Amino acid sequence: MHQTLLRASRYALPAAFIGYAAMASVTALSRADHIPGWDGLLQGRTTAAIDSVLKTGTPHRDLAIGLIGAARFALVGEGRDGVIAGHDRWLFTAEEARPSLPLAPALAEFAAIRDRLADRGTRLIVLPLPAKIDIHADHADNPALSARMATLHDTLLAGLAREGIDAIDARPALRGAGFLQTDTHWSVEGAAAVAQAVADSGLIPMGTEPMQRHDAPEKEITGDLVSYVTTSDIAPLIGLARERLRPFTVAAPASATADATDIFGAAETPLALIGTSYSANPDWSFPEALKLALGTDLVNHAAEGHGPVRPMRDFLETDAAPEILIWEFPVRYLTDPELWSVADDAT
Repeated sequence: MHQTLLRASRYALPAAFIGYAAMASVTALSRADHIPGWDGLLQGRTTAAIDSVLKTGTPHRDLAIGLIGAARFALVGEGRDGVIAGHDRWLFTAEEARPSLPLAPALAEFAAIRDRLADRGTRLIVLPLPAKIDIHADHADNPALSARMATLHDTLLAGLAREGIDAIDARPALRGAGFLQTDTHWSVEGAAAVAQAVADSGLIPMGTEPMQRHDAPEKEITGDLVSYVTTSDIAPLIGLARERLRPFTVAAPASATADATDIFGAAETPLALIGTSYSANPDWSFPEALKLALGTDLVNHAAEGHGPVRPMRDFLETDAAPEILIWEFPVRYLTDPELWSVADDAT
């Protein structure tokens, strides 16, 4: 009986606000100065006018929208377009559900970029990041989709091997630490596990710099996928808790920095990283984890909000020539038909 009442009370508030939002919308429309009639409906003016009234005239609009989204998630386990809701309040990006594309054109692009980098003396190492829905298939409620993304990851690794392009399999490392529950990205622990896998691959010479780790204070963030369900304030009320992170930085002691040579015996930093927000956002501490695992400094060319290709294209327009360039590349982008278009930024 207690559990029944608990479940009922959990749904009561969102349900009440659905009714509130409907009443508020009716009130706002009744106060509108002019709504076009049937002729306007046929020409699209009526729906445009109604949309304008609801956007500007509904009281507490953002709150109402957030609560309606919360009610939908609590009652039917769904969010808006852009998110896939799994078990136990796990969220996945809908980008991982796009139809598969032929991989041959992508492999040709990888090979062309490998060759351009080789011309300047840079060796490319690709780091494909498996899909979250693959790594956390037990929370995804979609075995077919999880299997499809796992196959894409394996097919990419096999294709890169055929092209003679060095690549590192991050899946085993991520299975132990993985991704954040309500965010697209990996956890700090997941990023560190992948960094160790990079070091263990043997593809990059180990450095000897005595790197020191400095932990930042713990912080909380709202997962980026929560916005497809409700607002950050309402999310905890429906079980979408804020994510807790403890980022860190890594640096060599000042004395070692002044005196030591790097792993290649050169004065400049010969190792570089490029990729997406998985590498660019300091919350995940991936570049720092690489420094710690490899025992050497690196230059980070990753960028947020542009996908994996645009930062690489921008890098190729510079004169930078590290001896090794690690390209962090989430495999879900391979299902984007616009991926290799320079003009359009990926999300």
